[in-house]
Amino acid sequence: MSEYVLELRGITKIFPGVKALEHVHFRLKPGQIHALMGENGAGKSTFIKVITGVHKPEEGEIFLNGEKVVFNNPKEAHDKGIAAIYQHVTNYPDLSVTENIFMGHEKIAKGTKRLLWKQMHEEAEGLLRSLGSTIDPKMEMGALSVAQQQIVEIAKAISTDAKIIIMDEPTAALTARESEELYKITEGLRDQGTSIIFISHRFEDMYRLASQVTVFRDSKYIGSWGVNEITNEDLIVAMVGRKITQVFPEKKSAIGSEVLRVDGLGKTGYFADVSFTLHKGEILGLTGLVGAGRSEVCQAIFGISPFDKGKVYFKGKEAKLQNPLVAMEMGIGYLPEDRQVQGLILDWDIGRNISLPSLKRLSKKGWLNVKREAEIAKNLAEKVNVKANSIFDLASSLSGGNQQKVAVAKLLTADLDVIILDEPTKGVDVGAKSAIYEIINELAAQGYGIILISSEMPEILGLSDNIVVMREGRVARVLNKVEATQESILEAAMMDLSKQRTV
Repeated sequence: MSEYVLELRGITKIFPGVKALEHVHFRLKPGQIHALMGENGAGKSTFIKVITGVHKPEEGEIFLNGEKVVFNNPKEAHDKGIAAIYQHVTNYPDLSVTENIFMGHEKIAKGTKRLLWKQMHEEAEGLLRSLGSTIDPKMEMGALSVAQQQIVEIAKAISTDAKIIIMDEPTAALTARESEELYKITEGLRDQGTSIIFISHRFEDMYRLASQVTVFRDSKYIGSWGVNEITNEDLIVAMVGRKITQVFPEKKSAIGSEVLRVDGLGKTGYFADVSFTLHKGEILGLTGLVGAGRSEVCQAIFGISPFDKGKVYFKGKEAKLQNPLVAMEMGIGYLPEDRQVQGLILDWDIGRNISLPSLKRLSKKGWLNVKREAEIAKNLAEKVNVKANSIFDLASSLSGGNQQKVAVAKLLTADLDVIILDEPTKGVDVGAKSAIYEIINELAAQGYGIILISSEMPEILGLSDNIVVMREGRVARVLNKVEATQESILEAAMMDLSKQRTV
């Protein structure tokens, strides 16, 4: 009997012009949670697709319980007990939870081929309850939160009797409380003998769950260590190939005149009496617990979801922000939290995504100056250091960090004074984070006023000149860089505003 439930030896996968995996190794023990880490573009996604039978490697061998296997398609991997849960949950939103769980392996009556709905609903409910969930299996999948959809995906994996489950960035879109619930479910699966490959950029995920960590870099296997045997610093060096001595860049900009003022802003049911001021060259952090109303306030400022109380002043004059087009023409830009759904058109190339806000400026009498468009896109892609073969590569082909850089470059084509960045480093690795921080700092140095929405405390403390802490749709406290600490921010974020005490 093999010591490993899964073993990959010397796996190489080649796509036209690129080696997506080059001689990588991986070993997974029974009942083990094994973390896989690496920068965006390190080869993790291709690795998942090789294990699940989506891609067939050019070189190397795969062993299950010591036996060599070859997967020609995903069904063969599925039949061998391998399941994957992806960062962006792939489901059928208009179908029920039960239908999603049993999709592809429905319970069918012999002879009549009639679907056994009662049995499937009962089994789905049993699977969900075993995971500590009270989700109704007859609910539509699209009505569930991201965290609930993750639980359904886990239930689906268990329903196929999966012995190996791959979790790809499962905590990226979850709150701290939801992440903790997922940790408990994952540990429960491990205790029942399921082996788990846990892919994450978050060190807290690795320390909380994994016993072993493997690192890929530039499509190559770098090494594998016991989690307690490697320091944070050594892990970062393994992931990025160099020491990151200063994650947050030194502040270059001087704060200038007022560029934006929010006065008593309110939207019934979402936020109320929100006031703050932004100056040229200032990075204003906007933080608080998830659900505090941060994004909603900024979406109102950008004209996505109009406010019904208060006023916004831009360069001293009251601004009428009916929609995003008016906001952008005025000089306000917004980088949404979900870059793939709201920030980019993934089926378009990099250059066309970048130039999108400036098409009107680049057109004359209905004719687009394609040469000028390409020049601007190329210059901006280079400015934010997008790693790609050319600006004609599809946005969908890029890693998460490079997609985020394209989304930032897209904002820079417009003539802006204020840039709102909503969770700009969500789901990107430590190397890409450092690069994005440099870009944010450089934009402030050029005189942009920047509103930075972030749930990451080190990010808020490391970049912001002033910090607005929100709680339950209201401003709990405004802190300057000197007085802001992790403790003071948390205290304000958890404050009972009606009683003015912490809860």
